[in-house]
Amino acid sequence: MNTVKKTASGLRVIPTGERKCIWMDAGVVSYKLCTNQFQCNICEFDHAMSNRAAQSKAEAQENRAVPGYKKEIVQWMEEFKHRPADQRKCRYMLSGDVAHKICPNSFRCGDCTFDQMMQDRLQPGADRDDTFKYISGFHMSDNLYYFRNHMWLRLERNGKYRIGIDDFARRLIGKAGGLKLPPPGRKIEMEEYNMTVNHDYGDLEFFSPLDGTVDSTNYGLLEDSSLLTEKPYADGWLMTVEPKSIAKSNRNFLRGEEARAWMVEEVNLLSTGLGAEAGVTMHDGAAVAKDLCSRLSRDKWRDLVKSRLFVK
Repeated sequence: MNTVKKTASGLRVIPTGERKCIWMDAGVVSYKLCTNQFQCNICEFDHAMSNRAAQSKAEAQENRAVPGYKKEIVQWMEEFKHRPADQRKCRYMLSGDVAHKICPNSFRCGDCTFDQMMQDRLQPGADRDDTFKYISGFHMSDNLYYFRNHMWLRLERNGKYRIGIDDFARRLIGKAGGLKLPPPGRKIEMEEYNMTVNHDYGDLEFFSPLDGTVDSTNYGLLEDSSLLTEKPYADGWLMTVEPKSIAKSNRNFLRGEEARAWMVEEVNLLSTGLGAEAGVTMHDGAAVAKDLCSRLSRDKWRDLVKSRLFVK
């Protein structure tokens, strides 16, 4: 563990290998280390400081004397463009991803086209073959989070979650006839039913895996619903959501060894539910039919999707 050292003058020294938070670098706070590899959009400290800056600015405009008014925060953000270049280094320059880039936008990365381009370049695709493993016959990736209704989530560099259905869900669903997703801007709550997959055996209503606000929906998927089950980890993603709290959301998700153990148990329960009707063997990692629905009666299929995908 790194210990914080002090000089003879009492100033704290940055431990070896650590980096100053941009708010410390700007002189707004006396001491704060970066804990998010300069991914400010997923940093709750940055969110709190930015919100306080906006609040302080509004209070100042109304000439209200409010305790704790952070004039220096507002000044820093408003005078940002006039500061020396060494105080305006882009976070991708600070992290070493680019050799030189000066930030023009007061570190408001969510509004920056360069930041979006770097996210697309640096963020690994959810469908990369080298990230996946077969767990009891189903594809899973250690780079993804999973929720118990068989949705996957990937935390993007902009602090938003991209969401889709996993391999288990797509094999149970089989062929989708269409979808209905909540529109951008809609506030959603965890376990609130707000996504519908149309199906020949009856529509399936899925609930949300987190609290937040819908940022975007996959319009390509709405035009071609077959992508949902043909490319569930790639072009078949459902939507992106800005979470109410990243830390609280992550506590509800499964990842890594915990997710793999959960999948093994889910496959065992599915195998028990299938019995001999589906005509497939699911032991010892045997291949599972891509479309289990086509091998099941309507009632059997409805029972399985309700018990394993928690749909209405």
